[in-house]
Amino acid sequence: MRSGIELGVTSILEAMIVMGGYHRALVCTEDGLLVASAGDGGASGGEDLAAFTSLFDTVVERATRDLAFRSVDEVTLLDPDGLRLVIRPLPIEAKPRLFLVVRLPKNTTWRRHTNQACSRLVPLLEPLTEGTDADAVA
Repeated sequence: MRSGIELGVTSILEAMIVMGGYHRALVCTEDGLLVASAGDGGASGGEDLAAFTSLFDTVVERATRDLAFRSVDEVTLLDPDGLRLVIRPLPIEAKPRLFLVVRLPKNTTWRRHTNQACSRLVPLLEPLTEGTDADAVA
């Protein structure tokens, strides 16, 4: 049975999928632990997509060091078959960090819909992270 928060997160993800025409969306931790997911997952519950969050810090570190990027708020991957994967950290100061991960078709826009989803997810998830000190764990 799903909790109220999981249902809330899932409904936000489902609404985003419908509005954007996306394949799959999920919220997970930086370690790839799935919090909630929605959309077409086939045999996978989303763990395969959640695993890509581990790339985020490496890509951001290299973009900052090698390309002089001052700020990176998402990482986007595109495969040869035309599927795009968007990885965005949720703006919640907690450890472990939470991410929004979206799988979508190549020529589909996503920024507005992911911004809206992040804005709706943060107030729902932030109370769960209270008492976790990102600096103390880091």
